[in-house]
Amino acid sequence: MAIKFKALSYIYNKDMPYAHKALDHIDLEITEGVITAIIGETGSGKSTLVEHLNALLLPSEGSLEILDYELAADKKVRFLKPLRKDVGLVFQFSEYQLFEETILKDVTFGPLNFGYSPEEATQRAKDALALLNIPEELYEKSPLEISGGQKRRVAIAGIIACDPKIIVLDEPTAGLDPKGAKQLIELFIDMNRTLHKTVILVTHDNEMVYNYADETVLLHQGKVVYHGPTLKLFNDKKMTEEYRLLEPQIVTFRNLLIEKGFKLTDEARTLDKLAEEIRKQLK
Repeated sequence: MAIKFKALSYIYNKDMPYAHKALDHIDLEITEGVITAIIGETGSGKSTLVEHLNALLLPSEGSLEILDYELAADKKVRFLKPLRKDVGLVFQFSEYQLFEETILKDVTFGPLNFGYSPEEATQRAKDALALLNIPEELYEKSPLEISGGQKRRVAIAGIIACDPKIIVLDEPTAGLDPKGAKQLIELFIDMNRTLHKTVILVTHDNEMVYNYADETVLLHQGKVVYHGPTLKLFNDKKMTEEYRLLEPQIVTFRNLLIEKGFKLTDEARTLDKLAEEIRKQLK
C-alpha cells in the first residue's frame, strides 16, 4: 500500500499569535518499494513531512494513510507501537539517541519493546550490528566509547533490528566522511533492492539523490512542487533554475558528453556506467 498524504497541513504553535504553517495542503502519494528522495531548501518542510510517517507529528489538517494505518487531524492515535515498528525513522545525528550502558543492550532495546523474546531480540541486535560492520568485541562497550561514525551505525542498527517495512532517513550521512557516507547509503540501497524495503531519504545532497533515488519529491515553502522520476527533475533546466537546485556534477558531465555526440541511456547515472557506455561507442 502506498503512502498517501491527503490535503495534509501542519501548523507549529497552532492557535497562537506566532503560528507557522510548515506544510500547506500536501497531496502526495509515495510509491511503495522504491527509493524516494525528499529535497528542498532549508525550511521547506522536509523534516516536518517525514515526522508524520510514524506519528511523531500529527496533521493539523487533512490526513495520512500509511500501510494499514490512518492519521487524521483531531483523531486520536491508538496504534503508535505497531506503526513505529513498521516505520523506522533514522534522525539526523541519530547517535544522540543512544542511552544504554552497552552497545548490545542499546540495539536490543527496540526489538524487546516491540514484543520479541529476549533471545530473539538479542539475535536480531547481533544480526543488525554485523550488517553495520560493528565488530563483536565492541558489543559490551559503552556507546560513549566508540567513534562518531560507529555511534551513527549503532543507532541505525537499533532501527534495522526492529525490521521496519519503511525506512525513513533524515540526513543520514551528515557529518560522515565520504567513504563512510557511501557505505551507509549503499547499505540502505541494498535493503531496498534485496529486502524490498521502502526507503525515504531526506537530504541536501543532490549527488546522492541523482545516483540512488528512483523518485524525488521537491518541497518549496511547505508545498510539493514536483514529484516524479529523479532523472526527469534534474534534466529539467527550468525547474532546477527556478528552485535553485544545484546540478549534480555527473549531470553536467553527462550533458557535455551528449553535446559532443555521445548517445547515453538513462542508466548512465554514475561514472562507471558512463565509462561503460562511452567505451562501447568508441569501439
